[in-house]
Amino acid sequence: MTTWTIKTVDAAIRKAKKDECDVWLTEARPRGEGRLRLRARPGGHVLFYFRYSCEGTQHQLDLGTYDESGRAGLTLGAARASAGELSRLYQSGVRNLHSHLAHERAAQRALIEAAAAKRREDEKQATAGSLQALLKGYTQHLERQGKMSAKEVGNLFKLHVFEAHPQLTAKRASEVVQQDVSATLAGLINQGKGRTAAKLRSYLSAAFTAGLQAEGDPTIHPSLHGFALKMNPAALVPAKSLRQFNRERERALNEDELRVFLKALDERPGLATDAIRLTLYLGGQRLAQLLRLKPAQFDPDGPAVTLLDPKGKRLQPRLHVLPLTDPALAIVERLMQANADHKYLISSRGKVPVRVETLSKRVHEISTAMVKAKKARAPFQMCDLRRTCETMLARMGVSRDTRAQLLSHGLSGVQQKHYDRYDYMPEKQRTLKAWARKLDAIAKGEAPGKVVPLRRG
Repeated sequence: MTTWTIKTVDAAIRKAKKDECDVWLTEARPRGEGRLRLRARPGGHVLFYFRYSCEGTQHQLDLGTYDESGRAGLTLGAARASAGELSRLYQSGVRNLHSHLAHERAAQRALIEAAAAKRREDEKQATAGSLQALLKGYTQHLERQGKMSAKEVGNLFKLHVFEAHPQLTAKRASEVVQQDVSATLAGLINQGKGRTAAKLRSYLSAAFTAGLQAEGDPTIHPSLHGFALKMNPAALVPAKSLRQFNRERERALNEDELRVFLKALDERPGLATDAIRLTLYLGGQRLAQLLRLKPAQFDPDGPAVTLLDPKGKRLQPRLHVLPLTDPALAIVERLMQANADHKYLISSRGKVPVRVETLSKRVHEISTAMVKAKKARAPFQMCDLRRTCETMLARMGVSRDTRAQLLSHGLSGVQQKHYDRYDYMPEKQRTLKAWARKLDAIAKGEAPGKVVPLRRG
């Protein structure tokens, strides 16, 4: 009985290449034990098989490819060892090796899946009622309500709670105490991140409040139920001590700075500039709301656009209708030509809106250039444009109430929510027309003017 060697394999490879056809070798074994087979391909590849008979029919099991080093396949010795195991199994009475091995693989998969399921269940039980579950539930609650803050809240929890404090994260939410929250916030303050600490305290408090309210409110999603909360530990941390980190920005451009800024926009045409100009012509609307504008929210007959304002504790976004002046309409019509058939109006590809960061970068570039050229008193940001618009509107004599309606802020009181159904469109239209004239005068360098107070009635 001849035993194969590496020379045997090499010879088979040479013959297959020479004859340009497969060469098969079968190792001699006694009858009833099964046999190791070798198949050399003309391309130089060698495959091993185990051949056996079942109910009068021959079958072959694929053992793998040959590799003399054993790194990328089976050595001759490994192939022989594998064939030997199958031979012993075959001789023990297992005649259908294919079926037997398939059942073994299925059983192994079932064991692996069962172990994975148990691990998932153990993890679920370990996190059930945990602080992590509460904070994730609150983030999902914000997402379901369409709150634009949901992403920021989720990122804040992930970075400064889940990743920074894994032990606290795994702690049951009902067992979290004031000292836990204070220690977490103190760590951020010590890193010079006081404003982040103040925001985190606010969001933690909101999450615990939502969890407490959920226990008696069947309309709140189940992800916020079942925490058995007795108190709000974040609310026990004095907010007053963190107010020092919540310094409000006061930067507003004067008319000379705004003139230079508008000229800089003229020198940088494109989608980002159109978006910035549109928010200016609309009186300084919140950029995040404006960028989510969809083609269906444009009414050419008005002409007007309807923004969705989800800010505050509203369950449904407030419809914020804004009339379009001629320069604003020109921008919207240009955007409609490009994106009328797409999801978002202010978009380079239609699928997603332009990012706020893209516009902020454009404003930062202009601000830096203006400061360097001594055309600006100090740097300014995208968020300062809204303040600039409202400040100038106030100087023009536009009433506080009209500005509130135009900019959609301070409208969450009982009167506004339940009783005042007037749409303020005439006031908005008069104000935006006067504002468009004001911007045009500023851009041309004309003397500043003042309008008659724009009030209803």
